[in-house]
Amino acid sequence: MIDVLPRKLRSTRGWLAGAVVATGAVAWLAVAWAFNTSLDYSGYLGVVVISVILGSTEVAYLAWRNWTDGERTLGGIVTAAASLGSLLILIAALGELGKQGFVALASGVGLLGMATAVGLFGVYRSTGKSSAVTLTAMMIVVGLAYFASVLWAAVP
Repeated sequence: MIDVLPRKLRSTRGWLAGAVVATGAVAWLAVAWAFNTSLDYSGYLGVVVISVILGSTEVAYLAWRNWTDGERTLGGIVTAAASLGSLLILIAALGELGKQGFVALASGVGLLGMATAVGLFGVYRSTGKSSAVTLTAMMIVVGLAYFASVLWAAVP
């Protein structure tokens, strides 16, 4: 039988992490583009950029780690939630940044935070103890929750 893909490209955990990073990168580019068109909201868009970078990198790691530790369902849920959050941010950044745009931005950041929290739960459940990984994820969950609240305050 001929293998079409090399062995490294058949890694499910790699595809999960790649999906999170790819959607986060596209959302980041859309927000960067929105900086050029909406200078009035540059402070809020900066919060979104930080959220996308922190959330996407942490969720990609947590999805990878959950899949490796046997929490495969949670790895898939984490990937889907983070990708949906990045998609909401992408749609909002490409559209008009009015009331609906800020609701979508805040919801996208909130979904990234929820994905991080679920990934944190999976890592804690699989290892049964706290570690530097769980502490880092907890700090990022708190940060993303704060950033989402800042964005909700910006809704006109």
